Amino acid sequence: MLIANNDRIVVLPRALATATTVDDVQWEVEDADTFVWKRVEGTVTIGSRDADGEPPYEITIYNGGRVKVDQLTSQLLPNDEPAPWNEALADLYRAARRKALDVDELIETLIRLLPTTRLEARAPTGT
Repeated sequence: MLIANNDRIVVLPRALATATTVDDVQWEVEDADTFVWKRVEGTVTIGSRDADGEPPYEITIYNGGRVKVDQLTSQLLPNDEPAPWNEALADLYRAARRKALDVDELIETLIRLLPTTRLEARAPTGT
């Protein structure tokens, strides 16, 4: 499948990754390596095709009745060149995963749970 880099199916993952990064889009876990953004009008999933959290990634678009209408998978082109949309799919996968799993919130919580370090306890005694 050869797709122009400005094809709408390529624009969508770029736009979703940006919107996800600024908290405009909320993702849910669909299964271990697939994340879903649901709207009444349609649904988008992004996942690791091999269910290992690694490329190739695959975006699937469904209509409001959850019928698959389009799909795009990262791939290698002739001469083992990565397809121009591979980076957009990888960025979306990482952003959707972080959002669906609340990674940033978890990291902040773990940092807050660390014992506080007192500088004066670490300072050498007067000599």
